[in-house]
Amino acid sequence: MTPIVRPATADDLAAVRLIGILSWPPTYGPTRGADYVVAGLDRYWSDEAIGTAIREERVDVACRDDTVIGMSEVDRMGNDLVLWKLYVAPDQQHRGVGRRLVDAGKERARAIGGDLVTEYDIGNATVRGFYLRQGFRDDVAPWPGTDAVWMRWALSRQR
Repeated sequence: MTPIVRPATADDLAAVRLIGILSWPPTYGPTRGADYVVAGLDRYWSDEAIGTAIREERVDVACRDDTVIGMSEVDRMGNDLVLWKLYVAPDQQHRGVGRRLVDAGKERARAIGGDLVTEYDIGNATVRGFYLRQGFRDDVAPWPGTDAVWMRWALSRQR
């Protein structure tokens, strides 16, 4: 069954947090370590952080059979949107869920007439390949001193 992507509601808070709890250890643990994972979960995946993002209508969820299997979070940065989070439950990866969530982010960007930008850890070739397949291209970082690699999906290239 094809997953359905929709805006998150307050009822999705626990399920969205679970996506982070399931995704962060295998994503960041091997390269960043357990302390980084614990600190990141506390900071970015708390009830407060996720609840605020949901209330501000920045979170989409992918559902299969009414079960949340992935999530994305975007936020405005100037004229563009930043895709800050894109996570899929480990047992649901490589099934098109991430692509559908990115497509929802692109639709949000189209609605405001802006681009969709994102970033990833420099050594993560898997993520880089994923974003390249979704039409993103390398971009400059929006501020100095970051070690993340930034990519842009440009609305102007889609016309």
